[in-house]
Amino acid sequence: MDMARFSLVFTPDPSPAAAMALADAAAARGAESLILLACDDNGCTPEQFDDWLNGLAVPICGGVFPQLIHEWQNHEQGYIVVGLPDTTTVYNIPGLSDPDADFTAALATALGDDEPPQSLLLLVDGLSSRIGALLDAVYDNLGSDPVYFGGGAGSLSFRSQPCLFSNQGMLMDHAQLTVMPWPFGLGVEHGWEKFAGPFAVTSSTRNVIHALDFRPAFDVYREHVEADSGRRFDDANFFDIAKAYPFGLEKPDGTILVRDPINRTATNLNCIGEVPANSVVHLLKGKATNLIRAAAAGAAAVPRGAGPAILSDCISRVLFLENDFRLELDAVKQSLGDRPLFGMLTLGEIANGGDYCLEFYNKTFVLAATLD
Repeated sequence: MDMARFSLVFTPDPSPAAAMALADAAAARGAESLILLACDDNGCTPEQFDDWLNGLAVPICGGVFPQLIHEWQNHEQGYIVVGLPDTTTVYNIPGLSDPDADFTAALATALGDDEPPQSLLLLVDGLSSRIGALLDAVYDNLGSDPVYFGGGAGSLSFRSQPCLFSNQGMLMDHAQLTVMPWPFGLGVEHGWEKFAGPFAVTSSTRNVIHALDFRPAFDVYREHVEADSGRRFDDANFFDIAKAYPFGLEKPDGTILVRDPINRTATNLNCIGEVPANSVVHLLKGKATNLIRAAAAGAAAVPRGAGPAILSDCISRVLFLENDFRLELDAVKQSLGDRPLFGMLTLGEIANGGDYCLEFYNKTFVLAATLD
C-alpha cells in the first residue's frame, strides 16, 4: 500500500455534513476508494445519505456500527473516513434473510471468472438471518486462498434498518464484499471458556434456538445462568445478563465458535448468527483477564509492519468488559506499536485467515493488518 496516499480521519461530529466533507476532501486529495464507518448514535438515514452516495465518483464501502475504534479509544458518536490509494471493487448482495435467495448463483454472477482476491473485506447486516449461508457461498466461490475479515453492521436496538454504505445508497439486509488489492495478515481470538453442557440443539431455525436436549431453550439457559450468576431474568434484563453467558458451538475439529443470544421470544433464544439443528453447544463464561489476554494474542499473530490495521471487535466484549475494555486496546497497542489502527465494534465478526473455513463469529477479536 502507498502510505503516502492513504488517509485516515475521525470526527466526533455526528452530522451527515461532517462525514461528507471528510470523504469529499479525501477524494479531492486523490483517494481512489473510500471506507465510511459511522456510529449508530449518529442516526444515519437513507434520506440524509443516498443522494450523496449515488453521486460519488469513487467506490465506497462501509457501514453503521454500535461504536467505532480510533486512536486506541472506542467512540459512541462520529465517523471514520478512510481514503485508499487504489481502486477497490465492491459487490453488494441483497436478500440476506430471504429463505429463497440463491447466494451461490448471485455470487457467481457478480464475481464472474475473476481470480480470487488476495483479501476481502466482508460486511453484512448483522441482524440478517442467513449470514452463514452467504458465507458458505462465498467460500464455495472463492475458496481458502483469500484472507477474509469484517463483521456485522447494525444497531444495539436490534431493530433492522439500513446499515451499509454503498454507491447504491444505504442498504439493509445485504452483504457487502470489497476486494482489497493488498495482502493482509490475520489474528482471531476470543478467550471464552466452557462452563456447562454439552447440550444438543434439538430444534432451531437459522439463528433461533427452540429446544436444547428436547426442552425449551430458554428454560435450559435460565436454569444454568441464574444458578451461576445469582441473578434472575425478568422482562427487561435479558441481554444485560446474557452478555456474560454466550453459547459455544462445537466444530468438528474441536474449536469453539461463539454464539451470542441477544433476546428471547417466549422460550426461544434469538442469536447473532445461525445455530444449526442437531449441533452441539456449551454454555460459556469469561474472565476479563482471559479476554484481554486473547486479544493480545490475536494482535501478536499479525506480522509487524507500518501499514494500517483494521479491527472488528464484538460490541458485547465492550459491554462485558466495561471500563476494562481500555486494557484490551492497550494490550493490542503494545503488540502493534505505532501503525495506524481503525475499526468497528460489531454485531458478529467475520474471518478465516486462509487456514480455516470462513466463519461468522460472536464475541471475538478479529484483527487484519496489511503486509508491507
